Amino acid sequence: MRVPALLATLLACNAPEDPPADTLRGARYCEVFLGTADLAVGTVAIDVYNTQDLNDCPEDAWAALDVAALKAELAVDAVILNGPRYWTIDAFDRASLRDPQVRSFGGIDMRKVGALTVTLADVAGGGAPYTPRTVARETVWRLYAGKPVYELVDADGAVHVMQSYSDQKFDQDEAALAELGDVLTLPDGWSFRIRVPDRDLLVEAVDGLAVVVQDERANTYQRAQP
Repeated sequence: MRVPALLATLLACNAPEDPPADTLRGARYCEVFLGTADLAVGTVAIDVYNTQDLNDCPEDAWAALDVAALKAELAVDAVILNGPRYWTIDAFDRASLRDPQVRSFGGIDMRKVGALTVTLADVAGGGAPYTPRTVARETVWRLYAGKPVYELVDADGAVHVMQSYSDQKFDQDEAALAELGDVLTLPDGWSFRIRVPDRDLLVEAVDGLAVVVQDERANTYQRAQP
């Protein structure tokens, strides 16, 4: 089945006079989630594998992936294909791998970048939008000054910064993100906003944990700490 991925402290620093030319923004990647169920407690432990820095998730190979065949080959209880996705961040200031060993899924090389635990019902239902999930990972992402930052603000005022957008459910590119405020069906008290900071922003996983949410278009956001 192809369902959205079940994926911070905002720190200000002095912006360069001109943003660096190199950026991850718009770069394509894919993920494979491998799940092991614990029926006694009704949860699934998920390992997250990602193509970042290895390849851009070749379309033909990605389209050819067979979930049933991967489950049998890898002896896992669940396989979730998450992608293709496109970064809305500009750089990694830190991106520690959970496991640096490269694994191949249908000829697509990936490495383990995170882990999380969800309920069996969550996996079966594909994951409800706007539901916080905690991912174990060591990351610090940079968003350049002068570039748009896409954010959800929840009913408690917590800010969630978009890390990537998806075209799995809807035909989207970054230009289309400007219209999200008009098309998202947000929970009561939530809002979507776009801002262009005049200083670089850093988004950090705190103590090895990041809280992520997705909207109904499978765009993924990470919570910022106050």
